[in-house]
Amino acid sequence: MVLPRGRSKAGLQKLYGNQFRNCNLHHLVPSSRGGETNEFNLFPWKKRCHNAWHHLFLNMTIWEVYETFDGIYEEIFFSDKERIYRHWLGTCQLKKERELEAQIERIYGVEYLQEKWIAAFGGNDLKQAEQLLKFMMLFMIFGSHMADADYLFDNGNLTEFFEEYQANEDRLRAFNICFGESAGPQKIKAKISKILRQLP
Repeated sequence: MVLPRGRSKAGLQKLYGNQFRNCNLHHLVPSSRGGETNEFNLFPWKKRCHNAWHHLFLNMTIWEVYETFDGIYEEIFFSDKERIYRHWLGTCQLKKERELEAQIERIYGVEYLQEKWIAAFGGNDLKQAEQLLKFMMLFMIFGSHMADADYLFDNGNLTEFFEEYQANEDRLRAFNICFGESAGPQKIKAKISKILRQLP
């Protein structure tokens, strides 16, 4: 079940196909923002959810979404306006600056944005949406091993995994958010179980 690090996007799609049906591979850090196309930056996501994410966040990175998540949620679900700008897109980067300005200046009905949020996150519950973000981060940490739960829940495998796959900045950040700075195998397994239980 373990993929070599050089496996193609098509190879990942095939591996994830049985477990995550009708999915696209979503770049957690978009390729247009310098994100790599490898197993530690690709999340298998239902096409409808994936499309809704990009309607909401364009090419924001997972970190930019995570850092502004509560505020975006409040604005979409508790705004006293019927139509709003997606001003949070200001962190995005597009090849044409005018195109980005046009995206930010486009006005949307809050009901439309609520529908996109619900489609992306499986409901309008903020805590549930936060768990989905952490689920994405698990793929950033463990890559294709997320397709093999038995592997993840074996202490020896986890120790070997972290010895073999040294953490880069993104993976270390994801690890700290999901598990804390110095979590051992038992805490890691408990946190993974909690994240999986609370998914939509």
